[in-house]
Amino acid sequence: MSSSHDTDKPVRSGSRLRDRLGETGWTRARAVAALGMVFGLGAVGTMAAWSDTATATTGMFSTSSVNIQVKLDGDRPVHNFAGLTTINLARGASTAAMLPVQNTGTADFDYAAKALVANDGTADYGNANAGTFGQNLTMTVYRGGSADGSTCSGGTQIGSTTLGIGDHDLVSAQRVDADDQDELCFQVTLDSQAPLEARMSALAIDLQFTATQA
Repeated sequence: MSSSHDTDKPVRSGSRLRDRLGETGWTRARAVAALGMVFGLGAVGTMAAWSDTATATTGMFSTSSVNIQVKLDGDRPVHNFAGLTTINLARGASTAAMLPVQNTGTADFDYAAKALVANDGTADYGNANAGTFGQNLTMTVYRGGSADGSTCSGGTQIGSTTLGIGDHDLVSAQRVDADDQDELCFQVTLDSQAPLEARMSALAIDLQFTATQA
């Protein structure tokens, strides 16, 4: 009995010790495994990724030019339109002349024209009735055609206005391609029923052209 009891004791003690050792060893193994997972995650996080670059280069960007001229030899910005003039214009009479509008730029444009009418105070005989004179004058513009000094023939009418003192819209939205031109015929006519108050008067008329890229 006694020896049997003694024999069982060490066995139980060794079993407990092994159990403790085994439990402690599992705990350490688990800790090491967990630590290894931490190192593993750290290694992935700091890994350098391969990279590369590519470049796309565009074509050149530039601006175009808009350049309008109203004389064949490049007289700009002011041209003396001496062909459109008449002294002592009679009732019902008219005067006409051609004027080219050139596009010498690199872009197509649309142009417009205004008639700017002012009292010509330089007239030797005075000009008190210039307003009445202008109200009985009509300016008409044709695209194309020809002029014989008095009237325009052929072409297409693109504008008309009376020439009372002030600014008047005359031509609008006419397209001219780059390196091309319009041949315009201008005709000014005095009304055949103009009153006597229109006598002994003179007007100065500026034709103002404005071009805008199409």
